[in-house]
Amino acid sequence: MQILGYIRVSTEEQANDGNSLFEQRERLQAYCKAMLWPEPIFFIDDGYSAKDTNRPDLQKLLKIVGENKTELKIMVTKLDRISRKLLDLLTMIELFQNHGASFVSVSEQFDSNTPAGRLTLQVLGAVAEFERERTRERVIDNMDSIAKNTNKALTRPCFGYDIVDGEYQINNSEQKFGDMMLDLAESGDGYRMIAKKLNDAGSRTKKGKPWDQKNVKRWLTGIETIAGIKIRNKRDTQNGKVVFRDEKDWIVVENNHPALVSLERLLKIRDVLKSRSRAHKHAENESYLLTGLVKCKFCGGNMKGATSRNKNNGKEYMYHRYICSAYVSGYGCRYHAVHRDDLELKIIDLVKEIAEGSNADLVIKATVNQSVDERIKEINTQLAKISKRIVKQIQAHADDLISGADLKMASNIAESERVKLNEELKKLTKHEEAPHKVRQTATTILGDISGVDRIKAKNALRLLFERIEIENESISVVVKG
Repeated sequence: MQILGYIRVSTEEQANDGNSLFEQRERLQAYCKAMLWPEPIFFIDDGYSAKDTNRPDLQKLLKIVGENKTELKIMVTKLDRISRKLLDLLTMIELFQNHGASFVSVSEQFDSNTPAGRLTLQVLGAVAEFERERTRERVIDNMDSIAKNTNKALTRPCFGYDIVDGEYQINNSEQKFGDMMLDLAESGDGYRMIAKKLNDAGSRTKKGKPWDQKNVKRWLTGIETIAGIKIRNKRDTQNGKVVFRDEKDWIVVENNHPALVSLERLLKIRDVLKSRSRAHKHAENESYLLTGLVKCKFCGGNMKGATSRNKNNGKEYMYHRYICSAYVSGYGCRYHAVHRDDLELKIIDLVKEIAEGSNADLVIKATVNQSVDERIKEINTQLAKISKRIVKQIQAHADDLISGADLKMASNIAESERVKLNEELKKLTKHEEAPHKVRQTATTILGDISGVDRIKAKNALRLLFERIEIENESISVVVKG
C-alpha cells in the first residue's frame, strides 16, 4: 500500500493556526504511524486557493492515481485542503474509486471506502461549498456597495492614473502620453502607428514594457476609466471564459474621478477607430480614399482598388479603378468597375453639397447607429416581457393566488416600467436631428478631404459615410445618422 499525502495552504492562511504546511505534514505522519501505515509521499501546493483544481501538485497526484496499478490511499488533514467545491471533490472521489484508491480525511475521521465515510464526505463537501458561496456573496455585496456609494478604486490603475488614498488620481508624467494617444487616434493614426510613436517618444506601459497595438487598442477602446467613469460588473467568467454581462447589471458611476478625456470626445475617437478598421490592412494606403467603404450593389461585397499599367509609344500609363473583389476572385459576380478619380471627385463634391445644405443628386440614406438599433430591440423585448408578466398576474388573481391589492401594486409597477421604456423608445426612434448632424459632420471634415494629406482625407470620409454602393453607373451612399 502506498500513501499519498496532500497538503495545501493559501497565501491568506499562512499565519492561521493548524493550517501551516509544517503542521499538516506532522499530523499526516503521526496518523500514518498510529495506523501502522507506510510514510506518506507528500504533494504540496504552497500559496494556492482551493476554489478549483488548477494546482500543480494536485494535478501530479491525480495523474499518479490515473496511472495507478497498486493500492493507494490519498490523505489530507481536513476536507477543505483538497477542495472547497463539492462538484470538484466528488469528481476526484469518483476518480479515486475507479482506480482502486481510497480517500482519508484525518480531522473528519472518515474513509471513502466505507458507506458512512462516503455519506459524511458528501455532507461535509456540501457545507464547505455553501460556506464558500456565502463568503463570495458577502464579498460581492460589499464591493457593489463600495462601487455605488464611494469613489474608491476597485481595480488596479490603468495607464494615466495612480491610486492615492484608495482613489484614482491622474499621473502627470503618463497623462502627456495619454493625450498623445488621443490626439493621434483622432487624427487618423492606427493602433500600430500610435504604438510606434509612443515608443519612439520614450513612453512605456504601466508594466514598463514597450507599447504594442494590443495595449493601445485596449486603452483607447476597452476602458471607460480614462473618461472619469467607474464600471463594475461589466465582465464575468463563465466556464473559464471572460464574457460581458448584460448592461442592466452594470454598476456605472460617472464623474467618479478626474477624467483624462471627455466622454463625448472619447466616443468620437472610438467612432474614428471603428470606421478606420473597415479599411483594415489598406488603412495606410493613400492610393484609394474609399477602400473599405465602396460596396458592390449586386453582391454586397467590397470593391477594391486595382491599379493597372499599360505602355503606349514607349510611355507608361497607370489606371486606377475600384472593381468588385468577388468578380476578381472568381466568385461569380458580374464585371463592373468605376474609375477612382471620377468616384472620389463625386464623393468630395457630395460632401461639399451636404455641408452647404443643398440637395444632392445622389441618394442619401441616414443609418441608425448599431448600438441604438440594439437598444431598440432590447426595449421591444422588455416590453413584450412586461405584457406577459401582466397577463400572468391577472391569471394569478383569477386563481386566488394573489389579492386584489397585490395585483394593483404589481400592475402599477409594470405600467411605470412600460411608460419609461416607451419614452426611451420614442427618443431613440426620433431622427429629426439626423440631417443636421450629417451636415455638421460634413462641414467639420471639409478641410481634411480638400487637403493634400490623402490618409487624413481617407479617415475623415469614414466619419461621414457608412458605405458607398456602386451599380454600373449608379452611385448611392449611406451616411451615418
